Amino acid sequence: MAEAAPQTAADGQPPAEGAASTVRRRRGPQEVQEVVDVLAQETKRTSLLQAVETQLKGQPHVSRILVGFGVVDDRKVHDQITQEFTAWRKKLEETDDLTGFLVFANLSAVHFLEGPTELLFAALEKLQSLAVEVEKPQPGEAARPALIGPVRILHFTEMHGVRASTSWCTHTHTGKKGQEVQIEENNSAELMFKVYQKMLLLCAKVKDNEPSGVPAAYKKAADGLPTVDEIAVLLGKVAAEFFFSYEEFEKVFVAPFNLVLHSELLWPMAPALSY
Repeated sequence: MAEAAPQTAADGQPPAEGAASTVRRRRGPQEVQEVVDVLAQETKRTSLLQAVETQLKGQPHVSRILVGFGVVDDRKVHDQITQEFTAWRKKLEETDDLTGFLVFANLSAVHFLEGPTELLFAALEKLQSLAVEVEKPQPGEAARPALIGPVRILHFTEMHGVRASTSWCTHTHTGKKGQEVQIEENNSAELMFKVYQKMLLLCAKVKDNEPSGVPAAYKKAADGLPTVDEIAVLLGKVAAEFFFSYEEFEKVFVAPFNLVLHSELLWPMAPALSY
């Protein structure tokens, strides 16, 4: 058998002992490359809330609220409510920011409002003040009895890119109360939304009129109003179980709240017991 030729250096001379070991190290296994998992790296991630905020940033939007309350069937009381709310609305920096439509229907009333959320909360507070008797009026005010019954919040929704109403005015329903509608837990939302939808569509129908012509436009389109029965059933005693009172709504949506995460209650850990 032929023997393997001895390894030589580039100049033809046998390699030194150190050089031979160098050659052997070069023939050793290559270093293993580290595998980097992209998903395991700490990266900045965008939440769904941040994405929505980016889309809405700089875009005009309004909130909507539908409230109801009991009221006596007296034109003088209706006029006083209208005057007080109109005077309060004129004190706003931007009067046109708060728009809507108030309908008096027999012994009930339903009020549709649109505007910035904080402004709707202020309007709701004003309505609640009309449900309280004024015994010791402020300077420039007069004592008066409560003008309306307890305020009931029927519907509240935010982040609408289109305003449906224009200006603000009131209207007295000329319909009469007919057959009473039964409200239960399984149909309360449907009955409420029916009234909300009619009010919304009616506001949109007269939207293109000048502010001075809006009351006449509502009167002309009165066939689109919710019926007296549809309004009254939402303000009855049974319906109180299905909708927010002012106090309940204020506690959930308006009042500041203190949020404590469960993890904060568990850390730091309590010291070990010693006996």
